[in-house]
Amino acid sequence: MIENLDKTAIIAGTHYVSYKEMAQRINHFASYTPKRKAGQDNVNDIPKVVIFSENREGWAYAFFAVWQNKGIAVPVDASATVHDVAYILNDCKPVAVWTSLSHVDTVRKAIEEAAVEAQIIIIDDHEQATVSGSPVNTEALTPDPKSQETAIIIYTSGTTGSPKGVMLSYRNLYANIDSVSRDVPIFNSERRTMILLPLHHVLPLVGSLIAPIVCGGGVAISPSMTGPDIMDTLCRGKIGIFIGVPRLWQVLYTGIKKKIDEKAVTRALFALCKKTNSRRLSRFVFQSVHKKMGGHLDYCVCGGAALDKEIGEGLKVLGMEVLEGYGMTEFAPMISFTRPGDSIPGCAGLPLPTMDCKIIDGELCAKGPNIMQGYYNRPEETAEVIDKDGYLHTGDLGHFDEKGRIVITGRRKEIIVLSNGKNVQPSEIEFQIEKYDDKVKECAVTENDDMLLAIIVPQELWARDKSDSEIETILKREVVEPYNRTVENYKKVMRILVHHEDIPRTRMDKIQRFKLKDIVKAHAEKKASAGDKKETAKNVAYSEEFMILKKYIESEKKLPVHPESHIETDLAFDSLDKVSLQGFIEQSFGMTIMTDKMADFPNIMAMADHISDHKTKAVMEETDWHTLLSDDFTTTLTLPKTSAMFPVAGKLFKGSANIYNSLKVRGKDNIPKKGPFILAANHQSFIDGPLVMAGIDFSQMKDFYFYATEEHVQHPLVKYLARHNNIILMERKNLKNSILKLAQVLKMGKNVVIFPEGSRTHSGEIGKFKKMFAILAIELDVPVLPVCIRGAYEALPRGKHFVNTSHIDVEYLPVVKPSGDYDEFAGKIRNIINDRL
Repeated sequence: MIENLDKTAIIAGTHYVSYKEMAQRINHFASYTPKRKAGQDNVNDIPKVVIFSENREGWAYAFFAVWQNKGIAVPVDASATVHDVAYILNDCKPVAVWTSLSHVDTVRKAIEEAAVEAQIIIIDDHEQATVSGSPVNTEALTPDPKSQETAIIIYTSGTTGSPKGVMLSYRNLYANIDSVSRDVPIFNSERRTMILLPLHHVLPLVGSLIAPIVCGGGVAISPSMTGPDIMDTLCRGKIGIFIGVPRLWQVLYTGIKKKIDEKAVTRALFALCKKTNSRRLSRFVFQSVHKKMGGHLDYCVCGGAALDKEIGEGLKVLGMEVLEGYGMTEFAPMISFTRPGDSIPGCAGLPLPTMDCKIIDGELCAKGPNIMQGYYNRPEETAEVIDKDGYLHTGDLGHFDEKGRIVITGRRKEIIVLSNGKNVQPSEIEFQIEKYDDKVKECAVTENDDMLLAIIVPQELWARDKSDSEIETILKREVVEPYNRTVENYKKVMRILVHHEDIPRTRMDKIQRFKLKDIVKAHAEKKASAGDKKETAKNVAYSEEFMILKKYIESEKKLPVHPESHIETDLAFDSLDKVSLQGFIEQSFGMTIMTDKMADFPNIMAMADHISDHKTKAVMEETDWHTLLSDDFTTTLTLPKTSAMFPVAGKLFKGSANIYNSLKVRGKDNIPKKGPFILAANHQSFIDGPLVMAGIDFSQMKDFYFYATEEHVQHPLVKYLARHNNIILMERKNLKNSILKLAQVLKMGKNVVIFPEGSRTHSGEIGKFKKMFAILAIELDVPVLPVCIRGAYEALPRGKHFVNTSHIDVEYLPVVKPSGDYDEFAGKIRNIINDRL
């Protein structure tokens, strides 16, 4: 119950609205809002009213008016397109739409597209209506907190596709409000909250409207998300609680930190506050910062996504306590939050007191009184996320610390799983690249051809007088390469794309990652259509060395080569490609560029210039694999040793697979009794290595050598085991030696196991075969034993860490003698295996 009706409830610019006036205006809005009728008890029958407007006073009045009339409020993003609005109208069939004058046309078109009947009510016509003397009805502000009736339907923001309507009851909402007002007194009658984020999202709806209003603290509405409007609202409203998203806090902190770093004195003070870790000292030292923000700010709240640890720690040094709320729309919205005085950057805090949380297969799962009623008219999809025990599977990966706080390590659906099995959290890389904010406005990282690609939006002023090729070259040299030098190989950005439009995001600033592939595709098509003409016109100005490199690379990679093309980030050179290029340069120019140094050249033109300065000849020749593999090198190379445990481990694996996966081995008669031969198999999972050995006799196993990349074998113990168990590691610094070792094995009459795809399948389908095995087979005249693996992808797909009980089938196909050229033979073996899948 609101105790003081004369207290200010809403501040909008210079307009101050008391709780009494707010109740009167809600009552006025309710008189124009369709009312619930007797007998309308089913969620499908209860009248639903859409609110489609920018943040403003009337938004709040319309929302609470729906509650007063016992209807269901359906907030919709004010920036939504006609098609998006029509989708929601068709899904929930509202009886009315409260909208602002500027959005009426969108609503009318959406109603027509959805073919629904809905009354349009314009907020502008009622927002400033005279209400003095009207009844004061606070019923809407004090609903039954235990009511199981649906209060709102929030459509999920759609980071992965079409949104779903999340049904939340009054009980769901008040479970959150009680946790942050009664259990932990963050919201109270003395702290005003700023409305900044769009109210269609559940976090600002509950956190910056419902909670502060029902708790008596009131709200102040910022006219926009620009810096001046935010600062004016903070000061005018004497804001005590400021709810923002990570990028907002990132911009605020980096702006303040830049000014601090300009002077030695302020840098020293910042270092002192960081060392002492005293909030009182920090607020005293940086009191000018706090005064500019109104001087009343008690809590900065971050939600919507995880705040980078560095930003959280930096704001803490400035004396701003950032309380991180973690959750999702389906929990109305909180699962956990950091308590005052216990804010640890990078930690999502303790669960709500009423929550029961646990980790299942690395995924955080939770249940409690705030868990949604379900997705509107989608019982099957509801059942997919809520298990039989009532736990909702969040899709987030995490663990608990020693005090029971939740630590989120990544989003299962957002994590990029590379072929080497490494999991990459794109947000970590995006944050590091966005630190270069003098050049980078924003960044989004995605996977492209099993490599990390960064879509970079450059700062407009910095990029204004530069061409895209110049921007790309500078970004590679001054942003991506410095970043790549600080991380492990699997986290390196191998390609970049300069994008001049905003990264697609939800209104809560989450990247809509499902749209990134379309951006990459559109840029590729545009570059392909324009690149060839542009290149042809410029060719006459290029050096002989560049043209020789260009011709060779284009013939090998089937990709257009431009002067600014980078060997890795644009042309996707892998280990074998670099060895081929190394051999080509040696034969064509009489000089050597080591494979581990190739990526150091900023582009192909720079490599060509280096060749021009150091070459001894310039005759274009193809890589002479025949000569390279025919030389006698058996006395100079050291092969891995063969442990007695190698065949034992293989048989133990086969025995367990027979029981666990009902492993079926076919075609054993096709296995040659002695070598040399190359075993080439499709690559479905991490267990493919021992699977292809399932049909090999115990006495033969010691004669098989595997080829593996360094990324798969990084731990010292694993490296030791590899060197003692017939595994030849790809040496990045000397790739030629790796290939020569494979040739040496074959010359010794032993056998080589290769997975020509180079990486595990993403979909279960067979990929393109790389030609290294074909080169070895043709030049050394050794046959190939094709092996078809079926079911391993279903048993252990990408992103999974435990093998399930799916049936696995391994079939050895008839031996094939080498013929034709490298590409033809590689394609022939691929087709043979693919025909058996």
